[in-house]
Amino acid sequence: MNKEPYLYNKEFSTRYRFFSIGKKPVEKIVEFTPLAIENIYNLGFGDLLPDGSIDDKANSNNGDIIKVLSTIIYIIKDFTEENPELKIVFSGSTKERTALYQRIIKTHLDTFRKEFLITALEGPANSPKETPFDAGHTESYLAFFVKRKT
Repeated sequence: MNKEPYLYNKEFSTRYRFFSIGKKPVEKIVEFTPLAIENIYNLGFGDLLPDGSIDDKANSNNGDIIKVLSTIIYIIKDFTEENPELKIVFSGSTKERTALYQRIIKTHLDTFRKEFLITALEGPANSPKETPFDAGHTESYLAFFVKRKT
């Protein structure tokens, strides 16, 4: 993705903050949370709520989705540069968002593969399997994994 990102701040080693400045300023958070499986972290993203929680289902309709997604990609790069041993997993909070992420990965796959190994989770929810991301895959993936190439 060639779009310039928003400026972002690292609040903690696993939490980043930035403002979407589209139609109105919206404070966004990207947070990496360790899972029970060693070296796998979940990427959470959403609007910061007044109580400090994150709304991952918010739809700001701020007119800057490309710049917001570009910022998240830059944050993933920053986080994995400091933690190259970690694998990041993410999916959308809805099927539509997961499909959007799949389209973005597909569109920019050649660029992403220069820095990351990219895999996806597919199959039935009760027995999914991790496979290499395939741009020609016609079904919806359940989630995506990225790991910095070393």
